[in-house]
Amino acid sequence: MHVDVIVSDLSQRDASERLCAGIASRGVNIDALVNNAGYGVPGSYVARTWDTHAAFIQVMVTAVAELTHRLLPGMIERRYGRIVNVASLAGLVPSPAGHTLYAASKAFLIKFSESLAYEVERDNVHVTAVCPGFTFSEFHDVTGTRAAMNRLPRFLWMDAADVAKQGHAAVMAGKPIVVTGRVNSTIATLVRILPQRLVVGAGRRIGRLYRRV
Repeated sequence: MHVDVIVSDLSQRDASERLCAGIASRGVNIDALVNNAGYGVPGSYVARTWDTHAAFIQVMVTAVAELTHRLLPGMIERRYGRIVNVASLAGLVPSPAGHTLYAASKAFLIKFSESLAYEVERDNVHVTAVCPGFTFSEFHDVTGTRAAMNRLPRFLWMDAADVAKQGHAAVMAGKPIVVTGRVNSTIATLVRILPQRLVVGAGRRIGRLYRRV
């Protein structure tokens, strides 16, 4: 197997264009795109500079939309493509304070994926928003919240490999949205049927355990 590695900082405005140019120069056709780059900006919204938030939006929203826009035509032309946008359960539930733009960006990915999936299904291109909950990765180490996260019950957590497998199965089956794991699926269902005051209250209590506000 031959692997090409192209390093790119997606927070740069021209990163997606340069990345796609690099792919084209190698004569590579992209049949599968996984938009998985992401991070969190903990703390209150006004505590961070606008440049910090602008870079976050560039990575979490703009780069996803642009890479998809640039690579999708080839998939449609070849009548085959698979696009996975790694969203989050956070995009489906009320958000507590802190990480203000995180859930908003994930909600965008969910709606974007859902709409695009219906648009291109006739071209044999599948688009799926994968919505995991708490997942074992370096995410919380980077944001400095690992110690707080370790206080959460083990049953709330999933392994990254299991999330990836469920996401792969969903996009191959043509499902626009998948919430990974039984616990997360139950939470997503309860959010839809329980009174919002109860849901918001529960979210705030959990949020205090791991969000720095």
